Formats: sequence, structure tokens, C-alpha cells
Amino acid sequence: MKKFEGNKLVALLLSAGMATSLLAACSVNTDQLGQGISDLGNAFNTTATEAPAVTETSSAESSEETSGETSEETTAETTPAATPTATPSPTPLPQRVDFSDYTEIDLTDSFEVTVEEFEESAHSDDDTVEFAVFTGNRLVVTEADNETARDAINLVVDGFYAEAKGAYQNVVAQLKSEYLANGVIENSGSVRVNFEYVTNGRALSVLMVYAINVGDKTDRKVDFATFDMLTGHYITMSSVVTDTEGLERACKTALADAIKAKALEAVQPAVTATPTPTPATVTTTTAPTTAETTVVETINEDDLPKASDFDVIYIAPVASDTEGVHKVTVIGIAKDGIIYEADVEIDSYADLFNRYGTSVFFG
Repeated sequence: MKKFEGNKLVALLLSAGMATSLLAACSVNTDQLGQGISDLGNAFNTTATEAPAVTETSSAESSEETSGETSEETTAETTPAATPTATPSPTPLPQRVDFSDYTEIDLTDSFEVTVEEFEESAHSDDDTVEFAVFTGNRLVVTEADNETARDAINLVVDGFYAEAKGAYQNVVAQLKSEYLANGVIENSGSVRVNFEYVTNGRALSVLMVYAINVGDKTDRKVDFATFDMLTGHYITMSSVVTDTEGLERACKTALADAIKAKALEAVQPAVTATPTPTPATVTTTTAPTTAETTVVETINEDDLPKASDFDVIYIAPVASDTEGVHKVTVIGIAKDGIIYEADVEIDSYADLFNRYGTSVFFG
């Protein structure tokens, strides 16, 4: 046990007594004291937390001001100076092209056409019954300076021939079936294909027809094609004229007139004994070939086709024996299926052709 000196012991006793008196005199609320200390701590923490935010805001504002000042300075520094207007230079004069060194190309339209007759037939196995016969001709352009034109028209012609041969094979198959079923056939069949062509030296026109006959029944297919043998172009009515309907009307009328004139010429005598009695009937009398023979022929014009009777009109340029005269073969298909042809002068219709048509038909 420690020992205390006298004076120190007296002082300690006095201090303890004063503290006891003070505590006795004052009643302390420890709950409120604790709450106050807690509030003081929270206030301190809040202050400590908000203080840096104020500092950051100030820093941000300072940064924005600095950035704004820098941007303004940069903008001011990068503004381009005004570009002076350039003085236009004078337009250079066009240069002449010298064609003296160019190679001249000679375009020609010479060509050769070959037509070959053929015939074939189909029979029963014992060769006693003929089912059908296939006859006609084949057309081919054998030589041409323009190979494109040659190949194009050969494709069209070969296609039509193949169609006709297919029709023939169908007829054979039908009649063969009839023969196998009945032992006989009622009627044999035939298919005939025909190609006709005309040319004026520049264009080649081909009329293609095939007919199927079985007994009394006849079916016919007609097609037409014209090719420019210089350029290889497929020529249609609309590609060569400016007024298609006008030219078709003119050609129908010209064809009807030509048919009538040809019919009259066929019965026109060397010496006419009597004049024509009526406009509707043409009566001619031939001079007697002997003392006992007199031939009188009559043609009824009502039996001849009129311009309005033609459903389809084709025109094909042809060569003319007379210089300065230009002709076409007008092909007309009547409503009854009959095909009529006649050569017609077309110089009076020249204004109906366009520039390309003029070069092909009048060149």
C-alpha cells in the first residue's frame, strides 16, 4: 500500500468532497447529453463531407471557364481568311479531229440463198398403208457478209420448219394409233411447208406457209420475216414507216386494184369485139382462133377481194427493172385464209416512210 504525504492527502480529500457536493447540487440528464454528443458528431461528419463537394464545384466551374476561354481563343485563331475570287480563264477553242489516219470500213450486204425441195413419208410396218407425207422446200442463207444477219434469219426459218415437221409427226402418230386400233385408217394425211423469198439487194423477205390436210380438214399457218442484210435488223412495219395504218390502207387498196387488173388482163383478148356492158361484170370476147371457134369469158367483180377483205398485210421490198421506180411485193391474207400477192409501186407513198425505211426501201 502506497503511503501519501500529509499535504497531498489533505488536498485529495478536499477535491473529493467538492466533487461530491457538485454532483449532489446538479442533476445531469445523461440521455440528452448523449443525444447532443451524437448530433454534434453528425454535424461534424456532414460538414466534413460537403466541404470537398464545394471544392469540386468550384473546380468544375473554374474548368468550364478555362475551357470556354480556350475554345473562344481557338475559334478566334482558326477562322479562315477570305478566299480571293479566281479570275476565269478563257474557253479553249475546239480542236479539229484528223480523220485521215482512220481505217475505212466497207459494209456490204451481199448474201446467197439456197432453196432445197424434199419429200418424206410414214408407212405401216408392212409398208401397205401410208399414214402421211411431208413435202415442201427448205430455205437457208448459205453465204452472207453480215454473219449476224445470216444466223438470225436462218434461226427464224429453221424454227418454222421445225414447227411444220412437228405437225407432220403429230399427224403420223394419230393415224398410226387409228390403224393399230382398227386395222385401217379412214384418211391419210399430208403436211406441206413452203418458203418464198424476195429481195431488193438490201433486205431479204421470206414468206413461210405450212398446211396440214387430213381428209377434208385443212389447217394453215402463215408467218413472214424481213431482215436488213446490211445491219442484221429484223424489220417490222412500225420500224420503217411513220404512219403504219396509212400505209396498210394504201397497200390494201393497191393490192385489190392489182388483183382486179390481173384478172382482167388474163381474159383480155387481142382484139375486143364488144365493150364492157356493166361496171359489175367484165365480158370479153377473144378473136376466133379458127373459123369455127369463138371464146367468151365473163368475170364477176364481186368475186374479187376488196381492200376491206384483207386481215393481214405484209410488204417486202423488191428490185425494180426501171430506174427511179421502187416496188414492194404486197402480201395480203383475206378473211377466208386465201393468200394474195402483187407487186406495187410505192414512190407515191414515200412520205409515209421514216429515214431508216427510206434507206431500205428507196436506197
